[in-house]
Order: sequence, then C-alpha cells, then structure tokens
Amino acid sequence: MRLAFFSDVHGNELALDAVIADLRQVGCDGVYVLGDLAFRGYAPKACVEKVAEVADKVIRGNADEWVVRGVRPGEVPDERRAGMDEEAAFARGLLAREELEYLANLPLLLQEESPFGRWLAFHATPLDPFPVVAADAPDDDIESRIVAGQDARLYLYGHIHVPYVRDIRGRTVVNLGSVGMPFDGVPQASYVILHVDEDVFRVEHRRVPYDVEAACRRYDEIGYPAAEMMKRVLRTARPV
Repeated sequence: MRLAFFSDVHGNELALDAVIADLRQVGCDGVYVLGDLAFRGYAPKACVEKVAEVADKVIRGNADEWVVRGVRPGEVPDERRAGMDEEAAFARGLLAREELEYLANLPLLLQEESPFGRWLAFHATPLDPFPVVAADAPDDDIESRIVAGQDARLYLYGHIHVPYVRDIRGRTVVNLGSVGMPFDGVPQASYVILHVDEDVFRVEHRRVPYDVEAACRRYDEIGYPAAEMMKRVLRTARPV
C-alpha cells in the first residue's frame, strides 16, 4: 500500500500539477493534504479546487485561516502584518463563498489505524496550526509539541517547508516539506509517499521539478501585491 501526503501548496498551481502527476504515476491508495492551499499564490482558486478533487482527506493550515478571516495582530511581526493581510485579502477575493466555507470547515487533525499502528497528520502541531517546530529542534521539544501525548507510531506535519524524518524514542516524525514554497534551498515541489507492507512502513521524500520561471511570470500576470518577493522565494527556495 502506498499513501501520499503533501502540504503547503500556497496557490502554486504548476507545482501542484507536477505533484499530482507524479503521485498518479507512482500509484497511491490514498492522498492526504495537510493544509495551506491558497495563500500567497497566483492561482488560489485552482489549487483549492484541485486539492478537493484529488485528496481523500484535507486538513486546515494557519494560512487557510488567514485567507478566511485575515491576519490578526500578534500572529506575525507587526511590520509584516499589513502586507500579509493584503495577500490574504487578494486570495480571498479570488475564491467563491463555497470555497471559503470549505477552507473554514476543514478539520485540524487526521488519524487512522494502519497495519503498523496509528498515524497522525496535522499542519503544525496536533491541536494548533500556528506553532513552528523546526527540523533541528531538540528531541524533547519535538516530543512535547509534536507528539504531545498522542499515542501514535508515526506523526506527519507541514508548516515549516523543510522536509525531514526523525526517529524519537521509537516514534517517527516526518515533515513533508512544501509543494509550492520549499524553504530548503531546492526549488522543486516536495511531498511524501508512505510505503506500507503489513506492519512495516517506509517514508519516501519525493522532489518533483516544475517550471519555476513560468510560475514567476504568473505572479506578474495576475498583478499579485507581493510579486517580487514571491518570485525570489520560488527561485531561491528560501524564506524572505
């Protein structure tokens, strides 16, 4: 059995199309999406529609909340909030009421039983889509915030846009990286295939190239309010 997990599309339709094509070529028995579908993208509507079509289950990310209700004081540094709220409003203006309701009503947590035991999937932490748990965080920090007393064998999350897999006291913690905005210096879409063979599983991080320059041109074509910043992010695969 193969299960696909991806996250942090951020309205990057070309990257999403590349991942969907790749996972279909691999052949997956289930597709799970861990939030942040539309914010900061040139194609928010198309990405929400395509995720809803391809995914078996989808959860809500922090940026999905921003698209629905704006960026609140204290959620980002004060000097960045006005610009980010403008970006959220841009995405909101391109989505229909039904699509905004879809984002607003997504759950925060997925959990399923499998032959190897229970797995949990969430955007940032099991009950809150906002905290940042870095790839190089100490084991105790990851255990207290990611594991967070939840009884599972495998924990999968997004949010930080940096793919990794770690074993922490017999539990496997996996970050999927990002489809649309990787932050690890590799300008390719990132997602995970979970290979399950009876009571054994294997985590495969996959990198999928897409036309980054075509994506950059789309920001200009649509008149995105932070086009130059987003083009730098896509080209360098680094946050600004």
